Amino acid sequence: MDNEIQIIWKIGYGAPGCDTDARTPLTRAIRQLFKEGKPFFNLCMCFFKDTSATLRWLGVFVQSAGNKVIYFPGFINDFDQIQGFKGKSLQWSQLFAFDHISLEEDRSKWHVTSRHSEKHLGNPKTFPLGKNRVLWLGLSIADAHVMRLVKQETKIVVDSPPSDSRRRYEIFHKAREGAKFPIVSLNEERPVPFNEWFLHLSLIVGPKGFEPYLGGELGFPRGSPFLVKPLPEKLNALHLRSHILELSDNTDIQITACNLPGRLKAPVVITGPSEPNAVLISDAT
Repeated sequence: MDNEIQIIWKIGYGAPGCDTDARTPLTRAIRQLFKEGKPFFNLCMCFFKDTSATLRWLGVFVQSAGNKVIYFPGFINDFDQIQGFKGKSLQWSQLFAFDHISLEEDRSKWHVTSRHSEKHLGNPKTFPLGKNRVLWLGLSIADAHVMRLVKQETKIVVDSPPSDSRRRYEIFHKAREGAKFPIVSLNEERPVPFNEWFLHLSLIVGPKGFEPYLGGELGFPRGSPFLVKPLPEKLNALHLRSHILELSDNTDIQITACNLPGRLKAPVVITGPSEPNAVLISDAT
């Protein structure tokens, strides 16, 4: 019979109270270790400050023992359906208990994974940006409320085999040593030039201390069937802000945030950059 492990993580800011929901990205990431025995080397939490200065979960990034980069997004709801398009061709439309996104060790491809790692979907390629950097994906979010609030305390309850609980806790503790937890935000120094807009984040992965990417390949959902209207051909008025997440001694992640004009038909759209129309969607409706 497994032991019940309880961990209280406290932060000096965020909304009052304690988040006990098993769907927090921190709980889901730790479950991979304690319940399923899947070790990781590094764990880094990441937050998003919305336009009202409310702190929300962007998610948790993990570097696995197999050197995969795994992203557990901080969505507030369970997304149990998924649709994937390549160009205008529907590749799949099915029930899928979305949990996380995994970047392969060689950083050439990635896939989405269901809860408890039962199913994998997709195999999009990343996009090389030079200097050992790759554009992993674009993440478009209809509204900041899709991301769950960060509370001042998060309670993690997981099960673990008694014979190995201490070792697994030590792995978790070591994985957080020296970690910095960045807060991603939009560039709000100038007014948003669009009447309607949605949040877009690009994830770029590269070696430790890589030169930040300043080009235009940011995983925009061009041609996506999940846009109410197509994006304009030229996007010259974008206000970008980039942040560096230091995941490990050999991996950094650049997260670039901006507003894009228009509206999404779904809460979340994940775009594969090497095939501009290869779009994944997680939708609770």
